[in-house]
Amino acid sequence: MRYVSLGTFPIWRPVHGGQLRANAIHRVLRELGWETCHIVVTPNGGARQEMEAGDLFIEMPRRFRRKMARRGWRSDVATAEFIKGSRSHRREIAGFLDEFRPDVIALEQCWLWPALREYVETCSSKTRFSVVYSSQNVEQELLAQEATIPGAQTDLWSAQRASEIESDLAAKADLVVAVSEEDAAYFRKLNPSVAVAANGIWPMAAPVGLDRWAQRFAGLRTALFVASGHPPNANGFLEMTAPDLGFLSPAERIVVVGGVAGQIERDPRFQRDAGVNNARIELLGVQDAGTLSALIALADVVILPILEGGGTNIKTAEALYNRKQIVATPFAFRGYEHFRRWPSVRLADNAADFRRLLVEALRSERRDPGSADAAQLHGLVWTATLQDLPRQLAALPRRGRDASANLPALRSADGGEGFLRALSRRLGLRRKG
Repeated sequence: MRYVSLGTFPIWRPVHGGQLRANAIHRVLRELGWETCHIVVTPNGGARQEMEAGDLFIEMPRRFRRKMARRGWRSDVATAEFIKGSRSHRREIAGFLDEFRPDVIALEQCWLWPALREYVETCSSKTRFSVVYSSQNVEQELLAQEATIPGAQTDLWSAQRASEIESDLAAKADLVVAVSEEDAAYFRKLNPSVAVAANGIWPMAAPVGLDRWAQRFAGLRTALFVASGHPPNANGFLEMTAPDLGFLSPAERIVVVGGVAGQIERDPRFQRDAGVNNARIELLGVQDAGTLSALIALADVVILPILEGGGTNIKTAEALYNRKQIVATPFAFRGYEHFRRWPSVRLADNAADFRRLLVEALRSERRDPGSADAAQLHGLVWTATLQDLPRQLAALPRRGRDASANLPALRSADGGEGFLRALSRRLGLRRKG
């Protein structure tokens, strides 16, 4: 069996959640003998170094990148606009697919659907494959949420384009693969063929620099926050630790790893009390897997101050699997609700309680979930969360050129203009484009 995925990022050196999930799907399929490859369209030329031999890499040309910058487009929305307007690159993708002859074509997120949709409509009548929407979240809802966050590079037009593209893809896919029952319920309104394959984790890499980090944090109690530069991550941290980090003692630190560190540091809410905050935080930025393992091993607490976003939070599974004390919002446990009552978990839905529980966790003994829960923890590993997916993909019907194709321009399920008016009222934003 052959499987190809299309996305806006490389997956062979995964860092953020989308990369980790896509990479895990490929790994699980390959272990069962599948041949897999990946197609990337991105404005980031440096991402070419993270591609595997046999994959297809398309970099947006400088002219389009300048247009993207002028209009303030998000890179993922810009990808959809680029591929829709570039016939030569759509042909390049079609040629790659013809040569690879996949049994399953999966879209990681929805943004390259304009290219795949054309391929479905025009490919050889002898070509047979299945189309899968490998959803990491409900993009149109996520972008609508982000449009309300100050400083986020998301506006009403971006949310509308997500609605148009995602709704069309979800309705026409042979299978939608969701990360949670909540997301699956949304997609079943558009397509009855929906499966849930939860997010998971791989066991930690071997720690690197453990002694050095232990020496650096000697005499301190530490709370670890790991997240990408996705705007809701920084917003949740700043909201749940507001007004500043003065509630921590001089012997307590919050250690921040990942792209979120830069966003926190630049945010006016953090800078307003920079003196107090900088004395109680370590903004380490992006680290390699071995260093992250060392920091997780040394942390007394893991915090998950997630208030919004889509899909499920891989860092929640990571904290649970590594048996750390956790202080989190209930929202951070979407998809992991059955772990909420574990003795190592403390949940708070407001800033005052979150700060109180964090202090309590930092100043108390570790709460171990217990050896009896080992089987439940094993269920968090990718091989367990994705165990049904290969069979589900193999059982899909193979289709060729869409005989009914002459399809109208992409529209959202409830009509693009209706979506636009509704979001305008909800968000108080103006269209951009």
